[in-house]
Amino acid sequence: MIAVQHCGTLARRGRAPHWLWFAMAFASAVATSGCGSRPLYNWGRYEDSLHASYIGHDEAKASADLEATITAAQQTGQRIPPGVCAEYGFLLYKRGQRDRAVALFQQEAQLFPESKPLMDRLIAKIRERSAADPNAAAQGGLEQ
Repeated sequence: MIAVQHCGTLARRGRAPHWLWFAMAFASAVATSGCGSRPLYNWGRYEDSLHASYIGHDEAKASADLEATITAAQQTGQRIPPGVCAEYGFLLYKRGQRDRAVALFQQEAQLFPESKPLMDRLIAKIRERSAADPNAAAQGGLEQ
């Protein structure tokens, strides 16, 4: 084969010089490592809470899992996932803790502006029922 001088190295015709292979390998390594993105949300035990609530009908476990998810996200500096505050607020509402439920619905609306219309309707409904009947939370849910 014929050898040609290329950037101070000898290379065979039809093959890339060694420095080019090194540069391509280095660029590939840089592109695939070290720049890994951090997850946007700390999902924590959110999935477990949904399973406990809707499949196992264990609201105590669901509530504990949701609270742990919120706390973990806050402690790690990550975002609380969408729906977590609303889900936790709804569980608290069903237990009669209206003020905490409203605070969580407001937090959900603040974190996720697209949820604000729904959260505002839920908050208004809670306030209506609280004004009409102080025991409304124990009698029925928001879905009525």
